[in-house]
Amino acid sequence: AAWLALLGGGAFRYFFVRRSLQASEAATRRYQQAFHFVAHEMRTPLTAIQGSSELISRYNLPEAKRRELSDMINAESRRLARMITTFLDVEKLSAGQMELRLSELDLAELADACCRRAAPLAEKKRILLTNRVPEQVRLKADAELLEYALYNLLTNAVKYSPAETEVVIGAAAEDGAVRLWVTDQGIGMDESEVKQLFQKFYRTKRAEQSGETGTGIGLSIVRQIIELHEGSIHVRSAPGKGSTFTVVLPAR
Repeated sequence: AAWLALLGGGAFRYFFVRRSLQASEAATRRYQQAFHFVAHEMRTPLTAIQGSSELISRYNLPEAKRRELSDMINAESRRLARMITTFLDVEKLSAGQMELRLSELDLAELADACCRRAAPLAEKKRILLTNRVPEQVRLKADAELLEYALYNLLTNAVKYSPAETEVVIGAAAEDGAVRLWVTDQGIGMDESEVKQLFQKFYRTKRAEQSGETGTGIGLSIVRQIIELHEGSIHVRSAPGKGSTFTVVLPAR
């Protein structure tokens, strides 16, 4: 009986310590993911803020140009704050520490706002952004989180598409759900790559060879956001023939 009690106590202690270690490792991974997100997603607005502030301080610019750069710094600062809020919200939602802030959205307006934000990147590559989301497609969702997800899909499509091609965003309401899709004419992926696409830090070989910077965390956050809305995301792709990302959300 004494030996059995000793063995039972030892087994309990082993599993208790193991569970604590696993929880600690999960927390460490989450902090590492947060660091990678900060390094990747926030580089662009920080560069814009730094460059604009240096121009203002170094050169005697005309008042109109100084006002333009000041407005850019202000806009990029707000965007940076929204990025931080979005990431923290996703972490809290995943941990069950907060609820979605649902509101009724006009999907055409949301898509138009994302297209305007992605326009400078598309213009550099002479890529046409086409918004085919019809009017009066409405749904209830968390506006900030859904905008982040859609903007991420749009910018990925632009980044991995050759110059002088087209990226199309469309939507349709059917059978109590809303389908939203982003189609590009980019590098594409094979079936094995599509299966791993939403894993954190995964990047396809073609993406790495393209020269575009990235950490592979953006799409994993997109999937989290869609799943938190009780929706799903699917990909249809082929190497050299582009990709179509389709998001299905309940119309609520």
